[in-house]
Amino acid sequence: MSLRGQQRGVALALVIWFVAGMALLVSGIVAEARIDTRMAQLHYFRAQAAAAGDGAIQLALAAQFSRKQAGRAGLKSQLVYKVGRQQVFVRMIPGEWLVNVSEEPMPVLSALFELSPSYTAATPRELAASVVNYRGKDALTAFFSPEDVLRVPGLDRGVYDAIRDYITVANLSGARSAAEQPIAKRLAAIEAMMRGENTRVRDQVQHSATSLRLDAIVELGGQRWLRRRWVELEPAKDSQLPWRILRSEAARPLPRIADS
Repeated sequence: MSLRGQQRGVALALVIWFVAGMALLVSGIVAEARIDTRMAQLHYFRAQAAAAGDGAIQLALAAQFSRKQAGRAGLKSQLVYKVGRQQVFVRMIPGEWLVNVSEEPMPVLSALFELSPSYTAATPRELAASVVNYRGKDALTAFFSPEDVLRVPGLDRGVYDAIRDYITVANLSGARSAAEQPIAKRLAAIEAMMRGENTRVRDQVQHSATSLRLDAIVELGGQRWLRRRWVELEPAKDSQLPWRILRSEAARPLPRIADS
């Protein structure tokens, strides 16, 4: 091959390399832009879900307070509100019916962990023993939020996801009048409240509940979102509202309806 031919070959190779490099660069930019767009949509839907959820929760609390003032027992475990253009479902669950992982004894915790046998090699009793051995030894092992149980040895994300809808901690639990109820009955009550069913178990919850967990469910962009807040039915010192927000969890996507 002549020198000129070799030069043409090198030039062609450089052009091909340049085109390929530009193609990779462009595809990378497009992919990054798509990721940025999805992240922006995610933050937008999360903010919308939080705003709509908070509005519906306030309406549900006002309705429950009126019910309590009128001396009517029980909770409407699922309410529906229209907030802006969004339809929001609100679940109301008394804090004392949830399993207080800060204080419950071994048998109760063991029954709780029966909900997650497929997520860990440890037995429910072993998980319960881990919680009892870990909790409250000092300030570093106290549970201040439900997800703090993830610090317990042997309790991983799979277990937590299986029990997270059933648990509370001492500073969120309210009165313990329901602790006298059998744990199976309490778990059944929680399941019924989460489904919004009218059951005899649910109707036994009295209007004297001092704390509530409120779950607001909003559908946005084909995805269900959960905004969860913990409330004490006592006014704060600096507020005229007859309740006090104890904790707010960031809005999070729930499994898609087709997958649930």
